[in-house]
Amino acid sequence: MTSIPATKAAISALKIEQRVERDVKAGIPEVDRRNHTDSEESMRSYVVREIIGRVHENRQSELDKELADRSEVDIRQLYQEMKNTESLVEKTIAARLANLVSGIKQRAQEYSALRMDLEMFRERNGLTREAVYRESKMLHFSIVFFIVILETVLNAFFLSKGSALGLVGGFFQAFIISMINLGFAAFLAFSLRHCFHLNPLRKLGAGVLFGAVLVTSVVFVLGVGHYREALEADPFTASQVAMSTLQAEPLGIQDFNSWIMVVVSGIALVLLTAKFFVVDDRYPGYTAITRRVKSQHTAWRDAHEDAIESVNQMAEEIQDGISDTEKTIRAQFIQFKASIERSEEIHRHYHEDIIKAQGLLDELVRYYQSYSARMMNRRSAYFGELLRFELEKLPRLNTTGLEQHKQDLATFEQVMDELDHTYTGAIDVVNRRCETIQAALSELVDKLELDHGLRRG
Repeated sequence: MTSIPATKAAISALKIEQRVERDVKAGIPEVDRRNHTDSEESMRSYVVREIIGRVHENRQSELDKELADRSEVDIRQLYQEMKNTESLVEKTIAARLANLVSGIKQRAQEYSALRMDLEMFRERNGLTREAVYRESKMLHFSIVFFIVILETVLNAFFLSKGSALGLVGGFFQAFIISMINLGFAAFLAFSLRHCFHLNPLRKLGAGVLFGAVLVTSVVFVLGVGHYREALEADPFTASQVAMSTLQAEPLGIQDFNSWIMVVVSGIALVLLTAKFFVVDDRYPGYTAITRRVKSQHTAWRDAHEDAIESVNQMAEEIQDGISDTEKTIRAQFIQFKASIERSEEIHRHYHEDIIKAQGLLDELVRYYQSYSARMMNRRSAYFGELLRFELEKLPRLNTTGLEQHKQDLATFEQVMDELDHTYTGAIDVVNRRCETIQAALSELVDKLELDHGLRRG
């Protein structure tokens, strides 16, 4: 910011000594002069134009900046929004509440339809009991995996002795055998489950399939034993020899290790079949539809809980917005009040600058007079009143808007006095409205459950 320069700097800038020398050569000032010289008058013009003018420009720029900052304050609007919290809540909740209600109704219809399908399935198949099955599929697959790996490892030990690739070849052969056993077990469990079907034809078909798969799996297990026995004699002809001995004498395995391998494969087959059978209800299809109903029941329960949680989250979002608005109002009030104080301080500093400029002009005039007296080797004749600024002609600061903002400050102070009460009331409005919505959702859930027969009244 431009400030009042020091006296020496002003003397140098005005070149007063050169002025005096020029005036003295021209016979100025006169011995008995009664008025200021043109040089002295030009000093006043210089101070007004160059010094006070620049100070005024910078002070005015500061005032305009403060005015622009205060004009951006929107305390009235923010406060009015806080007072209109109830309408804000209604606008925010209306669309989301409609979606929540629509979602709950849709879940209720889907759940009711599946329950109806389950009841029709029970009625059609003569079932009066609940489905019995294992809830955890992960545990089921873990046990199946463990049986397959254990069978593979045990069989790999026996097959590795006769394999050309040793333990690696025996492992891959054993793994293939285990996977085939796994397939047999799945078919056995499937056919056994359908043996409990209400339809006689399906029972008969399932029994025939079970018997065929059982015989095939027993033949395969015995064939594995014959293959193990033939493998030690000649790995290259083991398959042909095994098929021949299996057809000629299925139980004619002479090697003890081969019998152990048959027993291991047989036990694995039985365990896998049992595991596949007990994981679901013995009646075919009963587990699948029951799982769907339970899944839909969970979705129905979660829909209600999610709706309540969504309302709570929505309330928190609105309350956070109200809290941010309250903080913004307080921050803007502090800035607004400080800006008015800075504007008044700028105005006061400008008047102080004028006083300092008058003092500088006095010093310049005195220096001009004393220097001219020394140059002329006599006292200056004029020692009357020094030059004075014509205050009415000095540039004035434009304080447009400051008085209005002072009136606004009084209004804002009243707003700050009421802010705590308004903020508390807005938070209470949000809480009450959300509690009302949650109660309405609970009533809607009860009504839907009764209307769709999801529970007894």
